[in-house]
Amino acid sequence: MKLTGFALGIRTVKSFSIEDKLGAIIDEVLYSKDSEFNEKMFTEVRENHNTKLLFDPNGLNKFTITPRDYIFEYNIKSNFDKEFNKFLSSFVNIITKKIFKEFKIKNISRFGFIVKCELTEKDKLLKEVSEIIKKHKGIDDSLSLRFNVITKKPLKLPKIVTEDYDNEIVTYDKPNNESALSLTVDYQKYFKPELNIIDDATQDFETFCNNTFNVFKNTYL
Repeated sequence: MKLTGFALGIRTVKSFSIEDKLGAIIDEVLYSKDSEFNEKMFTEVRENHNTKLLFDPNGLNKFTITPRDYIFEYNIKSNFDKEFNKFLSSFVNIITKKIFKEFKIKNISRFGFIVKCELTEKDKLLKEVSEIIKKHKGIDDSLSLRFNVITKKPLKLPKIVTEDYDNEIVTYDKPNNESALSLTVDYQKYFKPELNIIDDATQDFETFCNNTFNVFKNTYL
């Protein structure tokens, strides 16, 4: 297995008041002190309606910011652990500790962390699926399999019991017989009701990402 990339994301309830501030938010991402998301990395800024996109055409990395989403997508150069830790730390410092506070961003509805990798061979699950496909169709030159597992994670608070839950989305993909077999695991933590502010999370975003990455390693590596 080869780890090829990851994505970090936080979703909020759409805020119309943030639409007019997207330019200022982009400036904070690009020009904050010690930001890893600076102009050296992102040489292009694209805009489409209410979406701001920082783009790296060489590495095909991107940072998408909308009135509800803050999503960083990255392709590994050489060392997954080192690059993951570096960009996660910068994401936390710039987005959760600075932008969310300075721009009074509230109503956080979801944390997300995605791990991407290539498989050198089919794992146990895919081997069993392939056998079923071959039995009924004779071949399995291409394959696309997606499923999700939802786990309820309610929290007992002073006045309510939340309806929080985790959702793990697993995707296997092999477009044709010559292409590599990819595996993507998307870990999502939903807050119901939404968090008023980011600091209300019982598990901060950095801890969430590190813990879910450990779950990934224990499950797939």
